Amino acid sequence: MKFHVKRIILWFNNETEPRVLTFLPDKINVITGGSGTGKTSILSIFDYCMLSTNANIPMEMINENVSWYGMDFKINDKDFFLARRSPVSHIGSDEVYFSSDGTFPDKLAKNNDIKQVKSIFEKEFGIDETLRIPFGGKFISAGSKISYRYFFLFNTLSEDTIAHTKIFFDYHLYDAEKYIEALDRIFYLALGVDDVENVLVKEKVDSLEKELIKIEKRKKALSKDEKLFAREIIRLINKAQEYDLIERRLFTIDEGRQRLKELVNQFRTATYSNNMQQVDELNKQKRTIFRQIRSLERFNIEYDNYKKNLSGDYESLRPITYLNENFGALIPTLEVRSFLTSLEESLKTIRDEIAKKKPISANVKSEVNALKNKIIEIDSQLATLPTTTKDYTDEAQKFIFIGELKTQLAFYEDKWEQEIDGANEQDLLEEIETLKKKLQSNNEQRRLIISDLEELIQHYFNSVGDVMGVYENYKVLVDVSEKVLKLRKGKELRGQNTIGSKSNYMFLHLFLFLGMHEHFVGLNRSYVPQFLILDQPSQPYYEGNKETDNAEIATDDDKIKLQAAFKLLNDFISKMVTDCKTEFQIIMLEHAPESYWLENGLTNFHLVEEFRNGNALIPDYAAKPLKAKDEGQSEKGGPNEDR
Repeated sequence: MKFHVKRIILWFNNETEPRVLTFLPDKINVITGGSGTGKTSILSIFDYCMLSTNANIPMEMINENVSWYGMDFKINDKDFFLARRSPVSHIGSDEVYFSSDGTFPDKLAKNNDIKQVKSIFEKEFGIDETLRIPFGGKFISAGSKISYRYFFLFNTLSEDTIAHTKIFFDYHLYDAEKYIEALDRIFYLALGVDDVENVLVKEKVDSLEKELIKIEKRKKALSKDEKLFAREIIRLINKAQEYDLIERRLFTIDEGRQRLKELVNQFRTATYSNNMQQVDELNKQKRTIFRQIRSLERFNIEYDNYKKNLSGDYESLRPITYLNENFGALIPTLEVRSFLTSLEESLKTIRDEIAKKKPISANVKSEVNALKNKIIEIDSQLATLPTTTKDYTDEAQKFIFIGELKTQLAFYEDKWEQEIDGANEQDLLEEIETLKKKLQSNNEQRRLIISDLEELIQHYFNSVGDVMGVYENYKVLVDVSEKVLKLRKGKELRGQNTIGSKSNYMFLHLFLFLGMHEHFVGLNRSYVPQFLILDQPSQPYYEGNKETDNAEIATDDDKIKLQAAFKLLNDFISKMVTDCKTEFQIIMLEHAPESYWLENGLTNFHLVEEFRNGNALIPDYAAKPLKAKDEGQSEKGGPNEDR
């Protein structure tokens, strides 16, 4: 897939002239300079303009001065321009200006939706609705579309990765764990081994095999439960026989289980034994009689209290008779006469009531005695039944055992009924076998593709001569599972785990990526853009010199190795343009000076800019002035006061 960057443009907060960096196709476009000049941020700006969710652009000096980041580029011979407002707190802005003809206005403003722009990019990358993840992992959801951004893993080698001993892809530039998972899903797709259908089939096989593992674990658990269940059945049979609830004979596990179920069902509708029924009935009668006795005794007490209260009222009213008989000695008024008459009538009523009351204490006592005699009779009957003997205890224990038996059978049979459906397991096995047959024919193709890729990589490995030192005659090995390039000795099948210096690892990264890209351009259809961003291949050769404008490497041997790496890149561009008849662009962010490629006549190198002697990504005219106190000025003002 053809792709190259034409310009990266920065618009500043102070609205001064934008910063423009121009890149050429079919060239190694170099931005060289010292540390802290902003050259490494070009990689982050590219990622941001390709619509990353988050931004890795440094806030200090760069993002604090930039209002918009823009990129003018071509995809498949079509011109595009995208500008994006600067991020806030490393969160990407949703304000984008996008044009499909490469033009843009003097004043930038949002004119499109990020989702819509991404759909345009997906179309150019050849990603349609069918290219989805049907079975998700820990970080990628099932049904999610394969993002065009996943393929940028094949386009960048950052400073942290380019000489790493174990990591060959820039996961850390993105969402690391998600992109590690993504690379596993798109690796063969990118290499052209798998088409969309094969990717989906492989995911389906992985999912079904995981389901089979769950079934095997379940079968082992059920096997263990079955042994426990068998031991429990034997115990319950023995106990039922001790209570004479079932016949005394040998039972198989299945027979015993069935017999115990019958026992529970029989007891579910059975009545109590006659003895137990009689005991319950007699005890109920006793409780009823005791309640009657307590009620009669309470009544007798209340009746005695009532009579005492009534007699007291009568005695208190007896003087009224005397007063009535001697009314003339009182104050002879109508009111007094009426009051006395009323009291005398009350006294007469109480006297009549007392006269009516017949003594009932004797009747109550007689009734209580009769009830107590009934209790004695009931106790006599209970004495003939198994209420306090072992027989009664055994009888109760039988019912307790039936409850235990019912619970135990329910507990174990719930698990028993969860047995694995053998037909379902067989269906899974057959489906996996069918899907694997589809993939089997593809496995040979995979092996051939990896072999061809290793052959391409071996060509670049051999081209650097003795730069690899003692490993000069080794063979390259693409470790697909680890996504790394290794070296193996002679006919050995396994690769070396370590190969010495960081210089060797830097070359391995270049060999792998150049070989993969030569492979990509040979495909009828590729999802991977034809460009590379390399951040400081010279990293292994500088020992602190990057902090100064002295760009010389300390030793001649290291300089020779770096120039060999530059020649490798130069030859690669020539091969793409001349032999492969296609375009390819490399953007290289470097510390080494221009002389390192000029003195060797590397004509495919193009110096974009040199960030030295005060020149940097953010020029002085656009930089936010330092606060006065930082320059020794008073905080109230001065020529460098913070705006």
